[in-house]
Amino acid sequence: MSVSIQANSTAARLARWLLGCAVRHWPEETRPWGLALAAEIDETASAFETVRWSLGGIMLFTRSVLSGAWKWMKLPAGSSLSDGVNRPKGPSLLPKRSRVFTTVVLGAAALLLALPEGREAILTVRASWQEYQQSDSDARKLEGLADRAEKEKDASTLAFVALSTGDPKRAEALTERAVALDPQLVWIYGSKNRSWPNFDSPKAEWLAQLQASDPDNAVAYLLAADALDPLRIRPFYRRGIPKDAEFEVAESDSKWMALMERAYGAPRYDSYFQRHYQLTRTVWNREKNLSPAIVFSGLRSHAIPSLGNLYLFADVKIHEAQKARAAGDVKRAESLLGEVDAFGIRMADGSGAKIEKLIAWWLSHRADKELAGLYSSWGKTEEERRVTLRIEQIDASFRALRPGHDSTDRARAQTFRREGMLVQGFGTLSVLAGLAALAGVLMLELWPHKIRDTKTIWRRGACLAADYAPAVLLVACGAFLVSFLPFQRAFEEYRAANYSLLNEEGLIDPMWGLLEIPRYLRGVNFAVSVWTIVTIALSALLLFVLVRGFYWMRGTVAKPA
Repeated sequence: MSVSIQANSTAARLARWLLGCAVRHWPEETRPWGLALAAEIDETASAFETVRWSLGGIMLFTRSVLSGAWKWMKLPAGSSLSDGVNRPKGPSLLPKRSRVFTTVVLGAAALLLALPEGREAILTVRASWQEYQQSDSDARKLEGLADRAEKEKDASTLAFVALSTGDPKRAEALTERAVALDPQLVWIYGSKNRSWPNFDSPKAEWLAQLQASDPDNAVAYLLAADALDPLRIRPFYRRGIPKDAEFEVAESDSKWMALMERAYGAPRYDSYFQRHYQLTRTVWNREKNLSPAIVFSGLRSHAIPSLGNLYLFADVKIHEAQKARAAGDVKRAESLLGEVDAFGIRMADGSGAKIEKLIAWWLSHRADKELAGLYSSWGKTEEERRVTLRIEQIDASFRALRPGHDSTDRARAQTFRREGMLVQGFGTLSVLAGLAALAGVLMLELWPHKIRDTKTIWRRGACLAADYAPAVLLVACGAFLVSFLPFQRAFEEYRAANYSLLNEEGLIDPMWGLLEIPRYLRGVNFAVSVWTIVTIALSALLLFVLVRGFYWMRGTVAKPA
């Protein structure tokens, strides 16, 4: 093949073009080798030799670039390979650590945070600064779960998303879809408060289906009674204890009275909170990357019957019993009070949340106090003693559930508060160290010529940040993960627990412990502290200026003219 033919071949032209590109970007210190290779390529006798020559040149170019990059990485941030040749002699302030050290340390810190434990710690701490309100990323995570569950026809995951999402319309659609796939999930019809923290009862048709599927459960009737008029309770207690006329108004609502009677007569109380908890535990075990904000907001928005309606109907029953006793119908009075007491016992036995159990005991306590007085006036000493003992047991149960009553629980909560401060402190230090490292390195790398040989405070600060901030970041990240381990263990125990959920502190204590610093920084006390410090600092500065001026004037007057 002639030289002219091979010179015009596509392969030869491409080889020349590639080698020319390599020469244009060849490192300065070995560029003569590249120019020599480019000059010799026209002497090749065939297209194959041209391609081989070009490939050899490109390999040499790659080795030169990698060698130069490695030399550059061994230099401190802000310096270049040509510094020793082109830079005038004299002192220059540069970081002490090489780019390799900085890259390795920053990479190690990023690797720690990328671990599953690191991701969980970041998600939890970020959620604590939002007071466990769902963020946009949480909403996207739930939407992704819903889309996957739709494809897989996973009814339980759809039910979880429906109970956890903050979008009422989306929750309604997912609820319908989950129950259509699995009718056993009909209980979710009565488990979602759609407008938490306000009360918004479930749809009427949902409650009708819930009553049909679970007719022995008092909760379905209580929720239906709540839906009639959510603000019913307000007028009755506006002026303290309701009067006879106000009780008559309540009793005149036949539909409400019928639903409450059915609820009090139902053999079982189940607000489905335990099922909600078990569903949450199952999904959280499967989806370990779920933010605690999703879990907490879902459980927090669980629908429970209106406590005000329970108060009011108990008072209606007790008022009827008092009237019956005054009329001499002691048996009827005993029966009415017994209904309230029995309902309180059933509610306490079937409660899933602590607040429900407290209300149940309060109902029984009210009824038992009236019964004790009734039995005392009736002369039934044995029954009076039994009811009095029951009242003492309820009082003891009240004290046991009072926050901080149990020394073990109190110590556990205090421990989580202390550890929460450590987690927040190390997390904040990690953020500050990361920002300092990024700012220092970027200042040195992006504007090296402006501040290279001037010993300014900015240059010194950038060098200190590039030298020490990465190491501080790595240590802070390690301490952050270590300090988060108690919270991680608490969440893992909560996910793995298979017991009745009566003590919510297993989840509440660690989550509340992380809120200590965010709430303080956002609260009035922090603002007062900041302004106090600013006031003291400005006062000290003013005092310093005045004292200095006084001594200056004194010295001026003392000098002879």
